[in-house]
Amino acid sequence: MILALGLALLGSQDVIGEDIVVTGRARPLQVSVQLDSKRRVRACAIAQSSGDENFDRLTCETVAACSREPDRSHKAIQACTQTQMTKIINDQFGANANQ
Repeated sequence: MILALGLALLGSQDVIGEDIVVTGRARPLQVSVQLDSKRRVRACAIAQSSGDENFDRLTCETVAACSREPDRSHKAIQACTQTQMTKIINDQFGANANQ
């Protein structure tokens, strides 16, 4: 099973203060996951890296955690992973924005 996680940039927000220009683009991340007979993750590998080892590792950990939820369908695991990773990204940017 391959989960293709397309990372979208967060919507623009009205922020008072200094303009920050970011150049570059997040690369799409593809995760290859091997499930056991109970549809839990046995192995997780990055088929296409995001370019950030920590983010890639965290994504595999999140996929594994989501596979332990009651609904273990492909769709449910993908939705759970996307929700959790979006939360992590928002927390990271939110923490950086408040500094």
